[in-house]
Amino acid sequence: EAQEMVDKWYAARPEVLKWQAEAKAMAKKKGISRTLMGRYRQIPEAQSENRMLKGHGERASINTPIQGGAADIAMMAMNKINSSKLLQRLGWILLLQIHDEVILEGPEETAEEAFHEVIRCMEAPWVYGLDETAVPLLVDGSFSHKTWYDAK
Repeated sequence: EAQEMVDKWYAARPEVLKWQAEAKAMAKKKGISRTLMGRYRQIPEAQSENRMLKGHGERASINTPIQGGAADIAMMAMNKINSSKLLQRLGWILLLQIHDEVILEGPEETAEEAFHEVIRCMEAPWVYGLDETAVPLLVDGSFSHKTWYDAK
């Protein structure tokens, strides 16, 4: 039953299966996988004759672009937030990043304007000549909480 559900999911999204096959083939041929920004991870296991190691390498070749791409996007967004002249002028600084969340500190009277600038930076983090993704990045957040704990 579970396999049937997976098969139906892939049948509705053949491009995912194609992309996964390409990622596995690159890892098998070159022993690497790349992220959105072109960072690479060596995956020698994908070239192994050992089935267990090879399976691990194939899964890593699929996971690396996804998790690494998310890290690339977060890094670009933080760079954009950190270099935002508007946020600097408003007195806001980036304090912390936790996974896909950022925490900033600044004066309450400019919180709403700073919040909208942070959203703008996170929804369009594209720097270093990278093209936007085909799927828009949607960001939500809040500026009404005084602590991260309260926001959760």
